Amino acid sequence: MADLSIEKLKSLFRQNLKVQREKVTPELAQEASESLWAQLQEQDFFKKARRIGAFYSITTEINMMPLLSGILASGKELYLPRIDHDHALLQFHPAPDLSQLQPGPFNTMEPKATTAIAPGKLDLILVPGLAFDNRGHRLGYGQGHYDRFLKVISKDCYVLGVAYSFQIIDKTPNAEHDIPVNAVLTDKFILLC
Repeated sequence: MADLSIEKLKSLFRQNLKVQREKVTPELAQEASESLWAQLQEQDFFKKARRIGAFYSITTEINMMPLLSGILASGKELYLPRIDHDHALLQFHPAPDLSQLQPGPFNTMEPKATTAIAPGKLDLILVPGLAFDNRGHRLGYGQGHYDRFLKVISKDCYVLGVAYSFQIIDKTPNAEHDIPVNAVLTDKFILLC
């Protein structure tokens, strides 16, 4: 019964946060996306990372393109997800050229199918979410793709949520299977969890 109430609460949070994201003006969206890269490149966990898993923004998510371009320009290896439909698992494939991305499910862009990197080889992974709290708990979209993937990464891989600052809330509804992040990168600050 407790799980059912958590799922209802998550659904309400998701609806509310999607509405808030839809209100972001184009000017704020542009400013926010540029701020991400400026902050990330100064972080020690980024400087140490060689193989970085990230995501391509969908709909009203914060625009990741300046950040993705910055990662590539810095000489690091960039990997973006593809979904294995047979197993509903994320697999991260090399994305050395953002102009070569192809349309995928969920209105996102994916790298070409090549050999996916083993989850344990990523040094840093950037994950989306509808909300995060200061304990690192994340409210995703309800499909569980990232929670399943985060269970199989190396314990040394740094997990970084990415969102607008208004997506940081006091407490996200979470269940035992939800995997927390180490920090959250927002347009205004980095929250260490």
